[in-house]
Amino acid sequence: MRSILLAAGAALALAACGTTATTPVEPEPPRGSITAQEVAGPPLSTAALAQHIRVLSSDAFEGREPSSRGEKLTTDYITAQFRAAGLQPGWNGSFLQPVPLVEASVRGEPLLSISGADGAKTYTFRNQHVIWTKRPAPVVEVANAPLVFVGYGVNAPELGWNDYAGVDMRGKIAVILVNDPDFETPEGHPTSGKFGGKAMTYYGRWTYKYEEAGRQGAIGALIIHETAPAAYPWAVVQSSWTGPQFDLKRGAGADRAQFEGWIHTSTAADLFQRAGLNFAELKAVAQRQGFRSRPMNLSGGVRLETDVKETISNNVVGILPGRSAPGEAVLYGAHWDHLGRCTPVNGDDICNGALDNATGTAGLIELARHYGAEGPARRSVVFVAFTAEEQGLLGSEFYAQNPAVPANKTVAAVNMDGALIYGPTRDVIVVGYGKSELEDMLVLAAQGQNRVVRGEAHPERGSFYRSDHFNLAKVGIPVLYAQGGQDLVNGGVERGRALGDAFIADRYHKPTDEYDPSWDLSGQKQDLELFYQVGRTVADGSQWPNWKPTAEFYPIRQRSLGR
Repeated sequence: MRSILLAAGAALALAACGTTATTPVEPEPPRGSITAQEVAGPPLSTAALAQHIRVLSSDAFEGREPSSRGEKLTTDYITAQFRAAGLQPGWNGSFLQPVPLVEASVRGEPLLSISGADGAKTYTFRNQHVIWTKRPAPVVEVANAPLVFVGYGVNAPELGWNDYAGVDMRGKIAVILVNDPDFETPEGHPTSGKFGGKAMTYYGRWTYKYEEAGRQGAIGALIIHETAPAAYPWAVVQSSWTGPQFDLKRGAGADRAQFEGWIHTSTAADLFQRAGLNFAELKAVAQRQGFRSRPMNLSGGVRLETDVKETISNNVVGILPGRSAPGEAVLYGAHWDHLGRCTPVNGDDICNGALDNATGTAGLIELARHYGAEGPARRSVVFVAFTAEEQGLLGSEFYAQNPAVPANKTVAAVNMDGALIYGPTRDVIVVGYGKSELEDMLVLAAQGQNRVVRGEAHPERGSFYRSDHFNLAKVGIPVLYAQGGQDLVNGGVERGRALGDAFIADRYHKPTDEYDPSWDLSGQKQDLELFYQVGRTVADGSQWPNWKPTAEFYPIRQRSLGR
């Protein structure tokens, strides 16, 4: 009976989405891995989660870099799991949604030379700077480009804030602070709270800063790395930005600086000293409304050689068509990609990405299996494994522009990026707490587990703007990005905080993020049960959860719904 319902619902849903159903060829399972029929344990079981994580983060998958052999193994594996769960192909009769990318790999050692009154000085790649280009240009050469300190590099008309006011950035290099002006402003500061207090806004994200520098006409953009406001150490910059860099294939008129990059804290200190400027004083001035960019009386030279090629990566999209409202959908998402090969640790250069994000992908597969076992809901349920999240949320950006179900028909979305590996917690953390009515549904579900829902412990890290749900939010879709908290049943908040801090310091975006059979995935299982309950309630119902009126995405949703 269920297979008949699925087949009938598939035709309706695919027709509603403008796709044509076909029967794709079953992909061969990765060599040495389990097949879709051999998954250990029932849906949402810790054994099944462990199997997926073990396979996806194995060395055979080579760090799951987009457009690589590792991608093919990964997308084949997810496709097989989706099909075995009873999902239908979600994109033009296929489980794969092609995402056109431009891949740029730096050749050799890029040159960064800064000249001042004391002459020219060259800074070393990896240790003192990391630079790249997002333009499809094999060679970037910049000479005698003036450096301009632009504070936090923010242009926010709605806040009456413009760090670029009165300066023509054409032909100049922007030197930018990370995070936003509220990060270090104490209570009572003249502009404290202008950017939401301690919680980072999108204006604090590196993606925004590079984009804005490009819009301002800057020839280059260099962000000053500081561990606390960046939320990760310099080693993460070294591993994340020295390998191949990807971008969506964009139109010729897309604004990007000729080069982008990070400079180490010590490099920045040296530059300001050479310029005769006081870094601490200027940083404090930049935190006040009315700041004006400052010429640094330094000029930069860059030579950057890059191998550029156009390539295709893939989102994996599966759909469980709805019984009676197949044109409306609830979406679950997680990114499948990681960094591929990166800066070696003890001779190991594979960034396996076990926690980030084989755990989330495993959860996505298990939710698909659970929905398949329980049968179709009233509305359709879409499952998307996004590509190129680590490259700037590119797969979800493409999906948001080209959705399987239109944004104004996607009722809600749940994102999973990193899961509990240390056992159950007494709390559930909502990233971006206070934005969505889905949180209220989560509170009710969590009460059934005797758990409390809290906001994130470190909103200054800007996590809401660092994962794929952000692109869905930008087109108005109400999203829930939640995860197990820090109050571990075994060890409490102290142990939970210590383990989280240790992961960021020692394993985040490093080859040491590997699967460990001793992980306790019972906490992830609990979280998945919550995500299922929230999503199933929406999928079986007729309500339309919305953003809360104070959320920046509320007006977008209202417009998309014609309100």
